[in-house]
Amino acid sequence: MRYFIPATRLLPPRIPHEVRRSRVRNLLFSRWQESPAVILAAPAGYGKSALLAPLAEVWVTLGEEARDPAVFVWHLLAAYRDRIGGKAIEAKLKSGDWPGAARALAEALTTLPPHTLVVDEAHRAPAREGPSILKPLLDTPGLRLGLAGRRAAPWEALASVIGPEALAFDLEEALALARALAPSMAAFDVERAWRLVSGWPLGLRVLLRCAARGMLPERAVFEPPEPESISAYLLAGLKPEVATLAARAAAFTEVGPEEATRLGIEFEALETLAEDLLLERVGHRLRFHPLVRSALLRTLPTEEARALVIRAAKHKGGIEAAVHLIEAGRYHEAAERLKAEGARWLEQGLNHSVLYLTERLTGHADLSLLRAEALRQAGRYADAEVLFLEAAKQGEAEALLGLARLYLDTVEPAKAWPHLRAARDQLPWTKVRPLWAENALNAGRIREALRLGAEGPRALLRSGRVEQALAAVRRLEETPPPRPSKNHREGRLLLALLEAIAGDAKAGLTAAEHARARGEDLGSPFVVALAEARRGHALLAMSRWDEAGTAYRQALALSEGGPARLTVEALAGLGSLGDEWALEEALRLAEASGDAWVRAFISTMAAYARLRQGKGHPHAFPLTEDPFLTALARAYPWQPGDASLLERHPFLLNATLFAPPIERSRRTLWEAGKLDVDHHPGVCIEIQALGPFSVRVNGRQVRFKRAKARLLLALLVAGVEGKETLIEALEVSQGEFRVLWSELLHHLEPGRPPRRRGYFLAPYRLVPRPELRIDLWQSDVSPETQAESDREPFADLDHPRLDEARIAFKEKLRQRLINRGTVRSLLLAMKLDPLDEAPLEALENLGDSRAYREARERHERALRSLGLERADLGGLA
Repeated sequence: MRYFIPATRLLPPRIPHEVRRSRVRNLLFSRWQESPAVILAAPAGYGKSALLAPLAEVWVTLGEEARDPAVFVWHLLAAYRDRIGGKAIEAKLKSGDWPGAARALAEALTTLPPHTLVVDEAHRAPAREGPSILKPLLDTPGLRLGLAGRRAAPWEALASVIGPEALAFDLEEALALARALAPSMAAFDVERAWRLVSGWPLGLRVLLRCAARGMLPERAVFEPPEPESISAYLLAGLKPEVATLAARAAAFTEVGPEEATRLGIEFEALETLAEDLLLERVGHRLRFHPLVRSALLRTLPTEEARALVIRAAKHKGGIEAAVHLIEAGRYHEAAERLKAEGARWLEQGLNHSVLYLTERLTGHADLSLLRAEALRQAGRYADAEVLFLEAAKQGEAEALLGLARLYLDTVEPAKAWPHLRAARDQLPWTKVRPLWAENALNAGRIREALRLGAEGPRALLRSGRVEQALAAVRRLEETPPPRPSKNHREGRLLLALLEAIAGDAKAGLTAAEHARARGEDLGSPFVVALAEARRGHALLAMSRWDEAGTAYRQALALSEGGPARLTVEALAGLGSLGDEWALEEALRLAEASGDAWVRAFISTMAAYARLRQGKGHPHAFPLTEDPFLTALARAYPWQPGDASLLERHPFLLNATLFAPPIERSRRTLWEAGKLDVDHHPGVCIEIQALGPFSVRVNGRQVRFKRAKARLLLALLVAGVEGKETLIEALEVSQGEFRVLWSELLHHLEPGRPPRRRGYFLAPYRLVPRPELRIDLWQSDVSPETQAESDREPFADLDHPRLDEARIAFKEKLRQRLINRGTVRSLLLAMKLDPLDEAPLEALENLGDSRAYREARERHERALRSLGLERADLGGLA
């Protein structure tokens, strides 16, 4: 269901502009030159909306309910709907996937021409999620964002801040306003009023309007209007019946002819008061300034004001109605509305709104289940558990299902079983069966889960059909389900795991990073921590041991305070890298949670990771109903290997989580006649060419008898090929070369029979093989990482051909950095060659003044060191 945003929230208010505020306007434009986003942050009445309204091409005024991130995105979509259509974005919002909708909106805006977007009442945006929602929009070329709100937080990191000091009227502006509103007022009195209100535009405007009506009491100059007393000045000189008319209309916040008729008010009469009451004209309606509304309502008897607010609530409906009912003190009616519509709001992803309303209605015990469910969906498991347990003690059968869902979320099947059994006795089996099936799946009771109807990617994964599970998740990425999955079921988290197991570990790394970004958007520490552990799995599959360890330690730190089960994958990852205590703790926690499958999974993961590192695995493999994990346990340690298992699951030959050492799996295929080579040496070779040159065979350092044999291998790595070319480069005879080549064969291809074609060494070059890892040849390491490591190829070897290789490597790296085109990569390119103007020009085009200045200074220092000068660079200062 579409969330309704009133059309008037998408129109800038028409506010009188008696004073041309060139000073502040120029300041605003200068800040936009430095940053695509500017926040005007000041209390009410500082002219923020008036300043931005004439500049806006897209306008949205946030309602109170926009504190919910889903509603905030609905506001943004409504502002752009006429320009981009947005059906696909709306579908995501209807399903509760507001992070996906925000990303899709940012992509859609790239098709629009340059324009200015203004978000008014920005303090109503969600404090935690608001910046992450708006930040991608700022990548839109030509988009300028103006925010107007009561405070700078949380926008300081996103936008340049213009505060109340700059927005306050200076004396010249105060005198110009007085000439427009109270021309007979002496400049001396205007200055006194200006000083006493400290330049507050609204306060000064009120005083001057009072003066214009001849109703300025002497004390007004000495007692400037405050929010609490502003009505005394606004209503000065108005007839009592007219003042009452305005106060009654204020209950509606925004009034059009229809509401005026319902209130028995002549809309035309109210329009004539618009300027005196500082009303904003929005389309054909009038909107009350928040301070004005509050002040006017205080002039009515309490019961009358309350009755009017209740009438306004009935007129508005939805979440806004509930907020108005609470404002009127009609807590019971607000609670009834929440009970009637709360479940639907949760389905729409509006759990922040439900949490806000239930917090305001804490005295209503019958809302505790709804609040508990909202807390569960927000990932606040400990708080949700307390409420669910309390409700269960009071006999609420639905609380049993709530607890079951909570322990399904945290994958603690042992905790879920007692509540599922109790629910089975009290509720229809049709309601309990899906949860029972999923809990059986979580517990590793796979046959039972499948019998009860468990299906989908997780059921396929836990029943050993990993390729099918991966294909299913990839399809879900292309065609998302009606409801986005959350927590451990979050689609990209599962995709990251399955890519690491049976697909492409690089894709798994990307999926984990996307899942982490989504977790941050959702404010879910559960998703963020698990995503970091899944990053570790992808890095572990790629044998990037140090990076994997960093990811696992980060995941463990992020898991603190969450369910114990959340730490299992991070601990298992550290155990896979050799931390015996961490592995034992992971196995203990998995057993305590009642998850037999994950216990088998992490034990197998650790065994195979240790095998690839040349380490042993002292633990027995736990029993499991998963045939895939069982087959992996039987094949371990692949001496000899199982060729049939490799044929059934060819991904085991790639860099995946359960892959045996590549030299063992390919040797297995060769021995089974499935690999078309003359000989397989059964070893893995790691060559480090960046930094000091070193070689490892099956993890053991190679010690060359002859220095020139080491140099020969370095030349081959650098791409020098051909017997005569190598002999010339080494300055050796034909006989000496044969001895050097023989030494290489001895180290790199042990056990090779005579007259067999080489595996790693062909005449006379290196042959790329999966078992041959050379850091200089790696393409999966980012150029930024390589540049920051500051390691030069063949650092401890001196030879002209290696000098050429170093120059070529540096030039290729520099070009890759420039092609990336980010601030970080361009600054690193400048570090490699400060004289190059290409990255300098690219930085200028990016518009990052700080980075450009840094690069320019580096460039000019390099020129001065050569005794040269450069003409004025122009561009950003």
